[in-house]
Amino acid sequence: RAWTPWPAAEAGEGVRVLIDERTASASEVLAGALRDNCVAAVQGKRSFGKGLIQGVYGLKDGGGVVVTVAEYVTPAGGVIQGRGITGQVEGWD
Repeated sequence: RAWTPWPAAEAGEGVRVLIDERTASASEVLAGALRDNCVAAVQGKRSFGKGLIQGVYGLKDGGGVVVTVAEYVTPAGGVIQGRGITGQVEGWD
């Protein structure tokens, strides 16, 4: 069976995800996933753009190193890091 988008989300009705410049990390992933899968419309200012996952590893001498281990992207392949999620619906900014 072919998947079809939720008609209310396509028309800008129904579920809306409100974002602003303080929206970051996992909440950006959720907003992007709902948008890309046509489940909700995103409304508001561009989000923060925090899309990296970093690990901190201790060294024997007491120091440490921070390594980027993964990057968040939306289901459609949109990069979040440094770009954020942009609103599709005008208003509330």
